[in-house]
Amino acid sequence: MVDANERSSHSRKTPTLGGVGIFIGVTLALSLYGSIYQNEIFPALIGSLIMLFFLGIKDDILVLSARTKFTGQLIASLFIIFVTELRIDSFHGMFTINSIGYLSSVLVTLFTFLVIINAYNLVDGIDGLAGVIAIIFSIVSGIIFYALGEIYLATVSFSLVAALLSFLYYNFSNKRKIFMGDTGSLIVGFLIAYLSISLLSFSNSPFFNGSVIISPIIIISLFFYPLLDTLRIFMIRVFVLKKSPFLADKNHIHHRFLSLGFNHWQISLYVGMATFLLVFVSFLITDLSVNVQLLIVVITGLFIFIIPHIISIKEMRIRLIKVFTFFILLYIGQSVFVSCTTKKDVLYFQSPDKIEFISHLPMDQKIETNDIISVRISSLDIESSRVYNADLLQSTTSTPTTSEGIKLKGFLVNNEGNITLPVLGVIAVTDKSTSDLESYLSTKLINEGHLKNPNVVVWNLNSKVTILGEVKVPGTYSFLEKNLTLLQALGLAGDLTINGKRNDVLLIRQENGVKNIIHIDLTSTKWFDSEAYFIKQNDVIIVNPNYSKIKSGGIIGNTGTVVSLISLLLTTYLLLKK
Repeated sequence: MVDANERSSHSRKTPTLGGVGIFIGVTLALSLYGSIYQNEIFPALIGSLIMLFFLGIKDDILVLSARTKFTGQLIASLFIIFVTELRIDSFHGMFTINSIGYLSSVLVTLFTFLVIINAYNLVDGIDGLAGVIAIIFSIVSGIIFYALGEIYLATVSFSLVAALLSFLYYNFSNKRKIFMGDTGSLIVGFLIAYLSISLLSFSNSPFFNGSVIISPIIIISLFFYPLLDTLRIFMIRVFVLKKSPFLADKNHIHHRFLSLGFNHWQISLYVGMATFLLVFVSFLITDLSVNVQLLIVVITGLFIFIIPHIISIKEMRIRLIKVFTFFILLYIGQSVFVSCTTKKDVLYFQSPDKIEFISHLPMDQKIETNDIISVRISSLDIESSRVYNADLLQSTTSTPTTSEGIKLKGFLVNNEGNITLPVLGVIAVTDKSTSDLESYLSTKLINEGHLKNPNVVVWNLNSKVTILGEVKVPGTYSFLEKNLTLLQALGLAGDLTINGKRNDVLLIRQENGVKNIIHIDLTSTKWFDSEAYFIKQNDVIIVNPNYSKIKSGGIIGNTGTVVSLISLLLTTYLLLKK
């Protein structure tokens, strides 16, 4: 039971057994899933939750010291880190830091667990607030995990949502009210930390009809309010009040709301809506550098959550909720408006032309120095032709399956333009195409009496194409096909993104020492019968961004940004107007 006192927001005794229900609901769901799908991580996760459960129960009954609770959190966090190998091993470029060493990753992960657990515990001061924050976090993380195909992590998220919804029903009740207690805050805070660190192990998610980068800024935006409140409280207690940061007081942000006349559900609603807005903003800016994302989220979050320190009139609370709702709708509206585009900018092959027989056939590219070529000679007499193939002469039982392994079976064209074949010796290959070399070797084998009716197949093993710009996976790709098409090459890079300029794709091709640039309109079929249809070795494909993407890269040029700035100014005016 919790007694009313000088730091409590309630006036009567209330049981603090909400955490027990949350623990039972989550662990039952995880145990059932783990038993059905034999997941090895869930036993370790449940083990940590059991440690925190008994720690919280004892604290709710006897009131433990801060040192004892901190030690329990430390043990549970280290247990999950070492048993499941769950670690933050990269900052993803934040503060110009990327990969970190093993010991550093363990310490950073441990610090993250402790900060999130204690930050969540500190915001559990009024009805619904902690529950709403955790539900929003779990819903977003659950959707992302489901999109990634990580069903076991999605199960953790959604089981936590179900348990918290049941808790909130009684937490907001006037007759059968119940609190989360330290048991609940420890368990929920630990699960949020676990889900946060798990999210950081993924680079992107197929989300919002595209691939969304899983940035650490998204995690910060989801948990911004508890982090801000914790930092503010510690600063006030240590530097202003000159007392221990673990001693309770009424300096939380939600206490400021209460002093303005807001009730508990209104505060929870405001914080929940503000968190959704901040998460929405963080998704919109994932294309920016991670440090710019951090700056934008921090500025936006500070503005949203410092509002209660600016308002001084209690009657403003109704207007605040209305204006904030308008702000969210305007953000969503501008996002839809900016992201909308006509189908002629997106769809391929829109021209009504019929696709008839393609008369433009691929031409073999000349073999050049430093090429790696495969020469396979066969005939009806298998044993006689065996000596002309170097790989068949080697006593090996393994067949190379990787591109690098296949190249080891080929012949490197030296600086003089020659290769050395078994029996046939040095063969000049430069200025010959693969078909030319096949014809030449067949004639040589017949004329010199080596084989009758030989079959010669020549492949270029190090053909490659470079694809840059607005494709899902830019890079250089090797291919063995003699007739690789442009569409197949773009398929290697995962297709164009929604921001790719489809009506002007650039193909850079070198011929006879001269680089030519070919413009291709993918919305038409007219280029099917052109020299650009088939890819040649060392081609470079560049997909430039479309107009919307270019405009979004600016600060004022983006229509959505202008609308957002106007809405921000209007919101500020309405909030401060007396």
